[in-house]
Amino acid sequence: MIRLDEVHKSFTVKDRKTRKPKRIDAVRGITLQVKPGEIYGLLGPNGAGKSTTLRMIASLMDPDAGRIEVCGLDTREKPEAVRACLGYLSTDMNVYGRFTPRELLRIFGEFQSVDPVVAERRGLHLLEKLDLADFADVKMEGFSSGQKQKVSIARALLHDPKVVIFDEPTTGLDVLTAKTVLDLLRIMRDEGRTVIVSTHVMPMVEEICDRVGIIFDGKLHGDAPPRDLLRSRNARSLDEVFFQLAAETEGGN
Repeated sequence: MIRLDEVHKSFTVKDRKTRKPKRIDAVRGITLQVKPGEIYGLLGPNGAGKSTTLRMIASLMDPDAGRIEVCGLDTREKPEAVRACLGYLSTDMNVYGRFTPRELLRIFGEFQSVDPVVAERRGLHLLEKLDLADFADVKMEGFSSGQKQKVSIARALLHDPKVVIFDEPTTGLDVLTAKTVLDLLRIMRDEGRTVIVSTHVMPMVEEICDRVGIIFDGKLHGDAPPRDLLRSRNARSLDEVFFQLAAETEGGN
């Protein structure tokens, strides 16, 4: 279970023109809930507050106000316990080229206090699912971006998390492997896990997400099944909803 209640987050940055400090309200009062056995699509353009929201859910950043709970745990009070029950795939995560996938997964298994035998078995199973088992003992310095993405996915799922956050999970993947990742997401939903997916691939969102929320200007819009969101906006696609929200935000400014 993921629960956000009136979450706010701001940053102080230097104005490009005046060079004076100014406040940026990245997240402004977001409230949402994602239940076990549900895939939630959290969408938004760059700079809208989406990545900040995901990092706060993953306990990598504290909210300024409001409350975030993951698996019934407050992310500010028990961040380590939150990370233990959560698998997080970020677009800025990288792999270490000097290691092989097997070595990297073994190390992260130790970080997550996973029994070495269990970590080995689970890691190889995930690599096989992602069609990377033949490269388990190959150093990753020569891996393609897609192969590195597969290893990052395996790393995020190694400790068998109850909550999964995938930020752009199909980036760099070929069509067949992307389908494998989508199938994994469906399996995790069927297993009763809580899943949040962030992506710019709108057809994927409409295909697999039970509900969708779109962040624009730090605020959450939609928070409904994709079909209901399209109907309420009289739109034919989520791309069209994006354009509508962009026009509304620009008009409001």
